[in-house]
Amino acid sequence: MAIAMCVICAAKAQVKEQIQQSKDRSAKLSALCEDYKACGNASIDGYGNDVKNAAILAIANSEQLENMYKRQIGETQDGVTDVTIKKPTLEEWISFATTVAGEGASIKAAVDKAKNAGEEAKNMAQSATAEKNPLKAAKAAKTAKAATAVIEFGNIATPILLEESAAQVKAVNEIIETLKSGKNL
Repeated sequence: MAIAMCVICAAKAQVKEQIQQSKDRSAKLSALCEDYKACGNASIDGYGNDVKNAAILAIANSEQLENMYKRQIGETQDGVTDVTIKKPTLEEWISFATTVAGEGASIKAAVDKAKNAGEEAKNMAQSATAEKNPLKAAKAAKTAKAATAVIEFGNIATPILLEESAAQVKAVNEIIETLKSGKNL
């Protein structure tokens, strides 16, 4: 009995750590999204906007996952045990898994645009340095700098997005499997 309690306590501590890591990643993504500014180039902004939209979806899914998990274990947001909380059904978890999978598709759409956006930004920077007219060169350099910032945003946000999305998929799948195996007992 004592060993079982230790295992349960260790599992709860691990889940709380995972939730905190998710909150940290969400906070980073949120800060990146707040600082994001489009550059005015359709190709580059398409990439940046797709990354931002995927980040917003990841943040929302992380919050929903935490809320559903807390409901699943019968906790309020304050961590107080409450037996009156309605637990999510297996169907609700499966539906949420579909939403999380949609997040993956959103990230893929952004990543697919990364190469073209990077090349476009590189071309803009080269054009700015090749410009002979000082006024046009200054304007082109400013636009190229903004384009580079969009690419940088995507380069920083995408790995965080991939990590958060993978953690969500893993957590949801584990919960679904646990629920399914519980019905087989």
